[in-house]
Formats: sequence, structure tokens, C-alpha cells
Amino acid sequence: MIEFIAPREWKKFVWAAVISAVVFIFLQIIPMLGGPESGTSESQGNVIGNEAALQKATEFAAKQFGVNVTDAHTVYQTDSNETGYLIKEKLYEDYATKYMQQFPLDTYQTQVTLDNGSTAFVYLHMQSGSVVAWNLIGAGSGMNTIKEQKQLLDAAASFATTQGFQAKDLNDAAVNSLGQVVIHPTGYAAGSSQLELRVGFIEHGDKTIISTYKPAFVPPADYVANIEQQKSTADALSLISLIYMTFITLVLAIIYAILYRRHTTFKRGIAISLIFTGFYIINNLGIMDGVIAQQGEQVMGDAQVSFMAWFTALLLIPVGAAVYFSFVAGDGMWRSWKRPIWPGFREKNYGEHVWRSMGLGYLIALILLGVQSVIFLVLETAIGSWSTSDATQSPYNIKWLWLMPMLAWCAAISEEAIYRFFGIALFRRWFKNIYVAALIPTILWALGHVSYPIFPYYTRLIELIIIGMIFSYIFLRYSLITAIFVHAIFDSLLMGFSLISVGGALNIGAAIFYAVLPVPIAYIIRLWHRKKGGTPPQLTATPPPQVPQ
Repeated sequence: MIEFIAPREWKKFVWAAVISAVVFIFLQIIPMLGGPESGTSESQGNVIGNEAALQKATEFAAKQFGVNVTDAHTVYQTDSNETGYLIKEKLYEDYATKYMQQFPLDTYQTQVTLDNGSTAFVYLHMQSGSVVAWNLIGAGSGMNTIKEQKQLLDAAASFATTQGFQAKDLNDAAVNSLGQVVIHPTGYAAGSSQLELRVGFIEHGDKTIISTYKPAFVPPADYVANIEQQKSTADALSLISLIYMTFITLVLAIIYAILYRRHTTFKRGIAISLIFTGFYIINNLGIMDGVIAQQGEQVMGDAQVSFMAWFTALLLIPVGAAVYFSFVAGDGMWRSWKRPIWPGFREKNYGEHVWRSMGLGYLIALILLGVQSVIFLVLETAIGSWSTSDATQSPYNIKWLWLMPMLAWCAAISEEAIYRFFGIALFRRWFKNIYVAALIPTILWALGHVSYPIFPYYTRLIELIIIGMIFSYIFLRYSLITAIFVHAIFDSLLMGFSLISVGGALNIGAAIFYAVLPVPIAYIIRLWHRKKGGTPPQLTATPPPQVPQ
């Protein structure tokens, strides 16, 4: 029989949720509305849109290079290093005031294929739509680069004055190995980062064409080196989590599913695992623009992008299998210990348990939003944590943005199944201590998130070990269903704020839809369970089960 939490516990959760929501609003929402220094620099306000950027970029490329455009593709791009440096040093607002209009950190990047076989990258301001940079790669026949250094330096200085620079500020110039002129104009600085102009030329018949114009602030070399080192470490740690989640869990879950098969059934988890795998594949196919943006100015054809997309999708199949066998093995192990932590549909009060788990899920999710905000504030004060922008995770690079919050359910299902339901059971069996059993998979889960654009990289490790242990407590005390609802609602709310920040009726509507989605899901399950013969719960609640030792 499924047990419920006592009425007095509901009151505690309600008050904690209200207080935490206020904390979240003051520490996260209000600062985000006031300025970007509290988070990433991702563009706010009225952006011109992907299609408009594509049209403007292709028109510019055809006019600038004098050849026809055969293909084009637009993605969101960001200068992550400079953004992170400015946020870390509390210089972002000053930069935005002085330089953002002329040298935006976030742009639309359009890869344009020209009919002479060359490729150009054109960058547009996301709000004004003006072209702020471009670079022609692989000039075709009839295009020869200028080789006279003096001619290059004079031409670059002359062109720079047409972009608003003063000739007297352009004395620091040199020609790089690509034949481009590199200029460091005086008077342009943001902290220790300096403005750098790259200007390149080609000759097309009797015409000289500006093939490259790339203005960008360059952060200090020691900052960049530190970030690259942290990224390398974070990627290695994330790989450990990925290997555990995909392959180690799959093998161990199959073994323990067989060992504990008499305590469960292999029918458990089939539907939810298939739903998870399907949505996960769809969502990953929709984030390929982020992968393209991550490649920078590496030319990628349609065939290469398609191959990467489907290869990534195929890699998700083992994850789906690991989720399924985690459900089977975890159910068998917990039931063998007389602890049915994942109640089945045929069990008494199942529908009401789902309904109450949903309600409790909202309260705990709000509590977690407040807890996370406090953790970030403490870490920012204690170790100087800061965040930056990331094109791979930007909502602007998601094809079906309105589907993005489905990732919240994918994460909730997969991570609670692998790291909590099976993970805690596995390590409890090995170490006989529930606290050690909760901590080990929590650390492995946290390692999978350290590659997010938050520095130092161990910021998320600390944060998610704390959050993960709270998830473990919820799972052990209130069941797997409650933990999945908490996780899904928590992530849905965070992703919903991203949708709202992008704007648009569809995105705002989707954010609201996913925020309330758990309610109809739980209601339908409860109604279905009653119609199938389930009995309503008793009015008096019983105390929650004790955490197993």
C-alpha cells in the first residue's frame, strides 16, 4: 500500500516554497531584468529573427563579393571568451554602453556558399540587422590576393576610417600569415581586453574587394588559457559521467535485472523508456545549429551536418536502453528489500499517489529554485563564480524551440532512473550504507554537468552535489514518481524562463504550457486509475516511510 505525507508536512512545504520563490525572484529574476551581468550576455530585446538575418546576409554577400549566392544557413553566434571575461570583471554594463552597438558580442552568423566555390561568413547585429563583420574563405578562380605589404596597410587603414575609426588611432598594424592586416586601434579597451581589427583583401578582375572585416575585443591571454584548461578538465570529467550513464549502467543494469527478475517484470518501464528515447532523439536533432555554431568558421556542408545529426541520434539508443534496464533492475532490487519505491498502476491508491506527487513536486521545485539561487550567490562570493554565453545551449540555436522544455522530462526520466532509482540501489547493495549509496551516483550525475558555461568548472559540481543529495532524499522518502515530478517541474520552469527571454507568443505560450503540464498528466493518470478499479485514498494520511539504512 502507498503511504502519504502528513498534513502538517504539506504546510511546511507550502511555507518553504513561498519563501524560496521570493528568494528566487530577488536573486535571479530581478537581476536578470536589470542587466546581464548576473548571467550570460545572450541577446535580449527585439531581435530581427533568423529569416530576416538570412536574407540580409545573402544580399550583402552577393553585393560585397560580386557573385551569386547558391546556399546559406544562419545560426546564433557568441563571443563566449570576451563575454565571460567582462562578466567576471564586472565590466559588461560599461562595455554594453560604449561598444555593443558597433561590436556586439552576440550575432547572427550566416554561412553563405557562393557560385564560384568559395564560402563567406557574414555577421549581423541581432537587433539592428546591420552587418558588423564578414570573412571570405576559399576564394575561387579569378580572385587573387594582394601581396604588397605597404599597399595592404594603407588600404586597411583607409577602409577602417570608413567604419568610424580615426586615422591617428590606426598606427599599430601588421600583416599576419594569412595576408590580412591586423590593427589594434588606440583608445578601445574594456579592462585588459583590447580591440583587434582583421582586414583582408582580394582582387577580382580590376576591382579590389574587402574579403575580411572582423573587429573583436580580445581578452587577456592568461584568462583565455585558464578557460581552455578548465574546459579540458570539465570535458574529461563529463566523459566519465557519460561513460557511466551509457555503458557501465547498461551492462550492470542488464546483469541486475536478470539477477532480480523474480521480484519484478521486464514489462516495467518499456513505455516510459520509449517515450524518453523518442523525445530525446527529436530534441537532439533540433540542436544541430548549436553544433554548427560551435565549429566557428569551419565550413560544413549539408551532408556533414546530416551525418553528425543522425550519428548523435544513434548514440542515444544505448542511453534509452540503459534507462529501460535501470527501471527493471531498480524495481527488482528495491522490491527484494520490501521497499516498492516505484509503485505500480495496479497498486492501491496509485492514482492518488501520482496526484499528490505532482503537487509536492511543484512545492519542492520552488524550494529548489531558491536553494539554487542561494548556492550560486554563496559560490560567487566565496570563489568568484561567473557564467558566460554558449552558442551550443542557446535557445536561438534550437530548431523547434517550443519543444525545448521536453528536455526537462527527458532529463527527469533518464537521470532519476539511472542515478537515483538504479544507482542508489546498486551502491547500497555494494556498500550497505544508504548515505554512501546516495553520494556516489550524485557525484557521477554532477560530473555530467561541469561542462556548462559556468566557471570555475567545479561551481556546478558543488551546486549539483547539494541539489543531487536533495533529489536523493526526495526519492528515498517520497518515491521515484515524486522525484521525477520534482526534477521535471524544476527544469521546465528554468527552461520556460529561457523561452520567455527569447520572446514571441509561441515561446511564451509554450513556457506556460510546460509549466502547467504536470497537472493534466497527473489528473489523467488519477482518473484513469479510478476508472480501472482503483479505490480512493483514505482521508487520514499516514507518516512517510523512513529512509532505509
